[in-house]
Amino acid sequence: MAGRKCKAVLGVVASLLLLANAEVEEQVGHEAEVDKVKEQVGHEVEESTKPYVAPDAAGLHWVETFDGDVWSRWAGSKQEKYGGKFEVQKHKQEALTGDVGLAVPEDAKHYGAAVKFPRIEGQKDVPFVVQYEAKFQWGVTCAGSYIKLFNSEGKQADAFQDDTPYVIMFGPDKCGGTNKVHFILQHKNPVSGKWEEKHCKDPPSVPNDKLSHLYTLIIRPDNSFEIQVDGVTKTTGNLLTSMQPPINPPKEIDDAEDKKPEDWVEEAKMDDPEASKPEEWDEDAPARIKDPAASMPEGWNEDAVLKIADPSAQKPPDWDDEEDGEWEAPVIMNPACSVGCGKWEAPTTSNPDYKGKWYAPKIDNPAYKGVWKPRQVENPEYFVDETPAILPAIDGVGIDIWTMNSGMIFDNILIATDPSKAQAFAEQSWKLRRELEEFQQPKTSDESSFLTLEYFKGAMGFVLDNAATFGFSLLALLAGYAGYWFMTRGSVAGPAPSAASRKKRDESPARNTKDEAAKEQQGSKAKDKDKGAAKASSSSSSAAKAQKKQGGLSETLASDE
Repeated sequence: MAGRKCKAVLGVVASLLLLANAEVEEQVGHEAEVDKVKEQVGHEVEESTKPYVAPDAAGLHWVETFDGDVWSRWAGSKQEKYGGKFEVQKHKQEALTGDVGLAVPEDAKHYGAAVKFPRIEGQKDVPFVVQYEAKFQWGVTCAGSYIKLFNSEGKQADAFQDDTPYVIMFGPDKCGGTNKVHFILQHKNPVSGKWEEKHCKDPPSVPNDKLSHLYTLIIRPDNSFEIQVDGVTKTTGNLLTSMQPPINPPKEIDDAEDKKPEDWVEEAKMDDPEASKPEEWDEDAPARIKDPAASMPEGWNEDAVLKIADPSAQKPPDWDDEEDGEWEAPVIMNPACSVGCGKWEAPTTSNPDYKGKWYAPKIDNPAYKGVWKPRQVENPEYFVDETPAILPAIDGVGIDIWTMNSGMIFDNILIATDPSKAQAFAEQSWKLRRELEEFQQPKTSDESSFLTLEYFKGAMGFVLDNAATFGFSLLALLAGYAGYWFMTRGSVAGPAPSAASRKKRDESPARNTKDEAAKEQQGSKAKDKDKGAAKASSSSSSAAKAQKKQGGLSETLASDE
């Protein structure tokens, strides 16, 4: 009875809170209430979007924001392999409303496009900066979003393709075992005239989320370089020591014409030719055998089973096989197994005769000459470049990617000679977008709990401010509950369940009403008991169905019982 009263009180409180919540939302609106809650705890209300304003490009060599007539500047590659076609689109969930970027609309395709810009060439004492934004709007599983800086050599932008020589390849690439922000420098050997790829030895990993990220590469005049992700330095190095293979080749190389002599012996040890396996050596002997000293413990019963039915258990007198199923005694440990029972087997022990496979002992090889290496000769392509930071001419940006993830979007690509100018540009573009995107992210469990608590406080405050209205509602609900309690108090109590019963017999309406019918027919003739019980069962079942149709709070309380 106490449990039902508690549930009833909780139901009343819950109803009041629902009424308070409905009143709050109806009178002041959900958004206004959230604002009120945030003001109460000292938080400023932030907007989740802001109108896009083109950032200031002053002091930058070149910038592409993808505003205006993009395809008057950019061109898709003419190469047949590029079945994917870039599109200029807004972000699927806008942060800076009206802003657009170069988007990948379909997955599982190659994409190729390029743009030309005023030529820039490396200069002594002048840094070089490339920076851009990339966002995987649906997440990334297998995709690249890197860019290539190249010299068009007078060709049109649509001539760009996968084998176009580039100077720098930079940006994220994540697929399978690859997870890195590439920095690859193509360096020309002044002696051979060949271009060779030089890879950063320690590239950072790719962020794994759906937010916009800023990728920055800075090459300084002292040959140092820095890779930043979201304005934070992730990798630093030096072009002369941190690239693989090195910028400058070795002075000497292996002589390609030198071959190892056929009789050259590189094995320092050899099997002793005079050794032989001893006659008593048994390679087939097992490593472990049954312990010959072990014997079955006294009291071990090989004929007994480990568990048996409890011989002292008895079927409860009120057990009904039809309703409760066939009665089975509980299982207990067999007292006859105090030492052990079942088939006894001796434990195993190490085999003293085990020797394993026989091998001949090793001795020094008298024919050993050492590890052979080809002789060294002068490298005909040897050179020394002390200033690889002075880059060759660049006048184009190309995107050549294969992706399994649609929804990728590029934005705000820039070339600069002043890192501080690039940073200032990012403050007006990427940083604003990123702050809004983070605000748009789903709240953490702690934040949600906090806001729920504050909203609860706001709802209760509204109840107190309108005490008369809610006081009347409370009295009406309590009066309804009191009436229901008095009407049903005679039928809610039932017989205590039998301690010996293995099923919750009191959960069966037919069984409860059968017991009640038996009490009502006490003193009657034995032949009338079954008919009386059936009649009482039918009557009680009908009453219960009628009561259930009442609905509302009464139905809720009845189901809780």
